[in-house]
Amino acid sequence: MIKDIVTAVFSYIGTTTDYFVVLLLLFGKYQSRKETKPVIIGAYIGNALLVLVSLAIALLLQQVPAEWLLGLLGLIPIYMGIKSYLSDEDEGDEIEERLNNIQPTSILKDVILITFAACGADNMALYIPYFTTVSVTTLPIIFAIFIVILTVVIYSAYKFVSVPMVKKFFDRQGDLIQMIVYVVLGLYVLIEAGSIQHIIKLIF
Repeated sequence: MIKDIVTAVFSYIGTTTDYFVVLLLLFGKYQSRKETKPVIIGAYIGNALLVLVSLAIALLLQQVPAEWLLGLLGLIPIYMGIKSYLSDEDEGDEIEERLNNIQPTSILKDVILITFAACGADNMALYIPYFTTVSVTTLPIIFAIFIVILTVVIYSAYKFVSVPMVKKFFDRQGDLIQMIVYVVLGLYVLIEAGSIQHIIKLIF
């Protein structure tokens, strides 16, 4: 149980490093109470959908009979983390371009879409392998942890939106933090499922 909680905290913090920058951009554009409300609601809905879709896929994949084969999914977050770190693409510029096209009447819908566009592939690449390693009984605790961390991230972004140094730090170091978390979690999945041990036995 303790291991699952620690892993949940570690994994979700890793997926929110990039999203923190997205929230900074969103709160920077929408600063009135009327505008920030749909941003906050959209952030919760967008992240909830990502988690639920990933969980549904993970539950389907758990039908794979050989656990070590399932553990090979751990290679996906490792690949995504390294790829994101080595990429020259500026995600912030892409989000700012999307923000310029948002209409005041569709903030909620567009925040959900931006959440999927900015974080969908990376987050699901981590969530799906992770959810294949946890039992259904621990899911309520994991979801509660995710909600608490997301709430802290949203509140922090709202408070720090006027501090340029914060955005600069996450622009520079966010990809490194994310890569470390993704690689560590990927290795955890590979080891937890016995994939690495099985491959070593096959070779030697």
